[in-house]
Amino acid sequence: MAAISVSLPAPVFDRLRTSQAVPVVRVEGERTVIGLRGEWDGSTSALLADVLSRVIAGRPGDVVIDLAETAFIDSVAVDALAVGQQWLARRGRTLIFRSPSRLGAMMLEVFQLTDLIEAG
Repeated sequence: MAAISVSLPAPVFDRLRTSQAVPVVRVEGERTVIGLRGEWDGSTSALLADVLSRVIAGRPGDVVIDLAETAFIDSVAVDALAVGQQWLARRGRTLIFRSPSRLGAMMLEVFQLTDLIEAG
């Protein structure tokens, strides 16, 4: 598993340290995985959108959003993910969700994204 670097502008990184939201980007075969650690809400949605857009633009293949270490995710953050899913779909690529909590799965259901949850 190779790690890749996503550089963040200083204001975004400063918000990152105070919000306890940490994106972790890594490569698994042909897919790029973005692990979302901590709490993701309206205050961190710009960070999420920035990381997701950089991965979409900079890496080929599908994108996996790993929610295993996500303590909280709200509708604003899931909306940013839904927009990313639309960008990927227009490019013939897929956004996949891995290991959502019960709350995460409920939020994905609100946005009709549950069919993108990875099996198993």
